[in-house]
Amino acid sequence: MTAAACDLAIIGSGPGGIAAALTAARRGLKVALIEREWWGGVCLNVGCIPTKALITVAKLKRRIHGASALGLHVEGLRVDYPAVMARNARIITTLRRGVAQLLQRAQVELISGEAAFEDAHALVVRHGEKTQKLSAQRFIIAVGSHPHPGPWGFDGARRLSYRDALQLSELPASMLIIGGGVIGCEFASCFSNFGVAVTIVEQESQLLPGEDPEAVNFLSQRLQANGVTILTGTTIETLTTTAAGVQADLSNGTQVTASQCLIAVGLVPNTDTLGLSRIGLETDEGRIVVTPARLTRQSHIAAIGDCIEGPGLAHMASAEGAFAVDSLMGLASPKDWQIVPRCVYTDPELAQVGLTEVDAPPSARISRFAFAALGKSLCDEESEGFVKLIVEAETDRVLGGTIVGVHASDMIHLIVLAMTQGLTAKQLARTITAHPTWPEAVTEAAAQIYGESLASAHRVRAPRVYGMMK
Repeated sequence: MTAAACDLAIIGSGPGGIAAALTAARRGLKVALIEREWWGGVCLNVGCIPTKALITVAKLKRRIHGASALGLHVEGLRVDYPAVMARNARIITTLRRGVAQLLQRAQVELISGEAAFEDAHALVVRHGEKTQKLSAQRFIIAVGSHPHPGPWGFDGARRLSYRDALQLSELPASMLIIGGGVIGCEFASCFSNFGVAVTIVEQESQLLPGEDPEAVNFLSQRLQANGVTILTGTTIETLTTTAAGVQADLSNGTQVTASQCLIAVGLVPNTDTLGLSRIGLETDEGRIVVTPARLTRQSHIAAIGDCIEGPGLAHMASAEGAFAVDSLMGLASPKDWQIVPRCVYTDPELAQVGLTEVDAPPSARISRFAFAALGKSLCDEESEGFVKLIVEAETDRVLGGTIVGVHASDMIHLIVLAMTQGLTAKQLARTITAHPTWPEAVTEAAAQIYGESLASAHRVRAPRVYGMMK
């Protein structure tokens, strides 16, 4: 067994681990980064990047099919799915190589293998037959998560995880998706744009539980218009693998058959092999318990990302990575983790930050600006969707925002910036945005609060009480 020592050891090279490693190296620390699978972690290799690359192609296919509305007539469109997946592989390889080079230039030591705590100040890293002991003054656990199999399990052929779905060599004829969260909705949108017959089964009363009901309803209608069957308030009683695919008996008494089934019912933290009990770290259903500073009960050990309680967002993990380094060094200032954008890359996209309308106080003012009133949306033939702002009546501060439509994940950052900097809605309204552009919708939504919108005569209103709506 070889031995080494460093100032900071980081377990996991996803967005959080990379951000932590680069931040620490720039602070002058000697850093070791440990990864058991691929450099870049799940997000780069089997998560955010490959799914969005696939979604881009599916959206373009949908746009081409609608090109006649722009005066373009396209014939003979054919999906070469192996070529689509080859493109995905090239993107992943390019980014993975870039990440490794960036870390090496920062003089971060890259160690391949699976790490476990030997004691509170030492790790044992195993890679094949090689074993290495690594001691450090500080540690950051950024091990991420893996798909939850539910009671059915994955077989990689008929019952798929999202990882399996990203390895398909051809498009399925039909797909059953169990779970209407972010992963389920994104794959449903993507595969339906490719022409796959999709059915989503979600046990809650709406897709994307907890998100803005009006925006989710709009998205659901768009998915249904694209051929997706949505069954909410429904559960799987039995799931059987057949020679032709899968057969599901549902709690509503119906039966669904499909060539393949994507199980998207949640994520499980990758903490079971770390030896956390050996060093007295507390977990809750596998998630490591941390303070607001992201420190564990061992104050020289921090944990971030999917292995702690939180929304499981790559960009939040990145922010936590840099923050955890400062916390371990005693340099961190308190951070508001509520102002973090949440994006769903469906077609259309749904993006939110801060409070939704459901969570808004009764005194709040709600402004809703429809894209149909926006010149750029008509030019682009993408006029469906809206921007919604939640504004505090007493202070005029922006409490939250919801955008559903094309480019929602880009536009939400105007609202994020306004909230981060404590801008009033009037300051946002008087920000000059270029015409014609999509971001005009955000400033027009803010202007609407004061009756100053140049594109809409709608008035602001109080929050709806969705639980009482029929």
